[in-house]
Amino acid sequence: MFARLAILAALAVAIAAAPAFAQRGNGNGNGNGNGNQPPACTNGSNAGINNPNCLEIALTIDSDIDFGRLVLLGSGTGQVWLDLATGQRYITGGLDEAGGVPVVGRATITGSPLRAIRVEMPTSIVMSDPAGGQAQLRDFRTSLPAAPFLDANGQAQFTFTGTLTTGTGISIGGRLRGRVPITVSYD
Repeated sequence: MFARLAILAALAVAIAAAPAFAQRGNGNGNGNGNGNQPPACTNGSNAGINNPNCLEIALTIDSDIDFGRLVLLGSGTGQVWLDLATGQRYITGGLDEAGGVPVVGRATITGSPLRAIRVEMPTSIVMSDPAGGQAQLRDFRTSLPAAPFLDANGQAQFTFTGTLTTGTGISIGGRLRGRVPITVSYD
């Protein structure tokens, strides 16, 4: 029996330590400008408020990861991953493709120009369907270099993906969703 599994990892990406858009301050409304800024900008003075080198770091998700549609074969135990450069889908084990367009995640980080940054991806997350199906998304990868930094315009764009691992927990199929907490900060 084939069970359809529409894995739309529209991963409602959770963003840790980063507002949706670059803003000044720590969000408490007092305007002291001591939010998620480079260390030199948080010395207790208001000197950094109008300084373009003292912008808070922010992460915007431009597109979510989408593995497309998959069909469970046999036990349904298998793995799916997307190539970061091409977006091509690779499948192993008891899964096969059943249409849909796979899409790697894309994100933009904004902040102070030419600053070193750190991007932390989770080890793994559990994706689930309201009917009880589950799969694990792990082995996250990004297109960022080993020592990423923001460009002269204060931006860094990157792609990200992970390996979706299925098991007997998804034999009922479903639309699996999950949240990927991505943390960005100045290094």
